[in-house]
Parts: sequence; structure tokens; C-alpha cells
Amino acid sequence: MDTERVAPAGANDPPTVQILLVDEHLIFREGLRKLLEAERGFIVVGDASGPDDARRAVEEQKPDIVIVSLTGRPLARLLQTLHDLPGEHHRVRTIVLTAAIERRHIVQALQLGVSGMLLKDTSARLMFDSVRSVVAGHCWIGREQLTNMAEALVRPVSTSKTRFRLTPRELEIVDAVRRGDTNKSIARQLSITENTVKHHLTTIFGKVGVFTRLQLAVFAINHKLELDPGVPVAAAMAAAI
Repeated sequence: MDTERVAPAGANDPPTVQILLVDEHLIFREGLRKLLEAERGFIVVGDASGPDDARRAVEEQKPDIVIVSLTGRPLARLLQTLHDLPGEHHRVRTIVLTAAIERRHIVQALQLGVSGMLLKDTSARLMFDSVRSVVAGHCWIGREQLTNMAEALVRPVSTSKTRFRLTPRELEIVDAVRRGDTNKSIARQLSITENTVKHHLTTIFGKVGVFTRLQLAVFAINHKLELDPGVPVAAAMAAAI
């Protein structure tokens, strides 16, 4: 008599995707780990706070995906490090979480072999979809699956200043930097401390992807980063709350 063949438990489960997380903040890595591991087929095999730790973790754990949430020089150094890994590690694919996705970011990502770019405010479901897409050999930009990263370069990129998520206060500081004002002068104008100005500048640098005041000034001019004309700062800040 023929008997029905029963598949063993888990036989139809999707292949497990092994993920490495890289971010300087432990609380962020722990939160992202819980989010990802709650999804069927995902396992976080390790985490790292910077480029050196990440390289060691990739060599030891051999993950399928590295999800990176660094900015500035640490991000650039990590991507270069992963790009330069020996041939046996080239199967590792990288997804970058970023505050904004611009054409220049896409060009840099293409040069360094990045497979995906996601905005940091993306939904969990979209993140899961992007991971599966990248593991399958596709690329992912924002909300879309692409055949390759180069495909994103022929698509229009929004020029609205809202994509940088700068607050009215940050826009005030950007405008002051563009005028050549010092931190002391900016603090006096805005009735805040110099340390607060420095904190805002660090945040702004991370959001727009620059490293110096000069770069910020040039960037602000090129992208027309300014408060809407005719709108009082107090009103703009109240509207943003």
C-alpha cells in the first residue's frame, strides 16, 4: 500500500538569510536585531560598531547581507573595506541605511559594490523585501527593486530640500554657515550655546553627507537649502512641531 510521504518539519521553509549589522549605537543594533529575527528566514549572526569590527565579523561569520547604518568617513571606510575583501568574501552583499538618497550617493555606492540603499524611516516590510531582493541577486534603491545599481542613475532624483529632513533650526544654521558666520556668532544670533551649534552641525553633516563647513556652504548653495522666503522662523518651527 502506498503511503503519503510527509515532508519533515521545516523542509519548505525559505533558506535562512544570515545578516550582519553595523552601527555605532548598540541600542540601534539590538532593536534592529529583534525586528529582523522576528521575520521568518532571517537570522542576525553578528554586529559591529565600526569598519574594523565589521571586517573581522564578515571574515568570521560569512554573512549573506551586511546592513550598514553609518555616515561620513566611517561609512566610506567600511564600504571600501568590504569592497577590498579577498575573493572568497565577495558573495557578501551590502545594504546601506541612509537619511537621504541622492545621485552622488548612488554613484559612490555603485563604485563600492553596494547592492541596496534604504531610507532610515522605511517600513519593516519594505526592509524585509529589500533584503530578500538583494539576496536573490537584485539591487534595491529606496522603495524599488532594480536589475542593477546603474539603473538608478537614469531615473530622476527629487530636488526638494525635504529629502534631507533638515529642521527649520538646522536650515537657519546652514544659512549662517553659508554666510561665513562662526559658531560663536551663530550662537549669539539664535540665542543658543556654541555646543548646541556644534551638535546641530554634526547632525546636519550626517544628513547631507558632507564633512566640513566649506563643503556644507557649497552644498547649500547648489541645493538651495534655505527656509521658505517670507515665512518667519518662529512660524516655521511651530509648524514643524
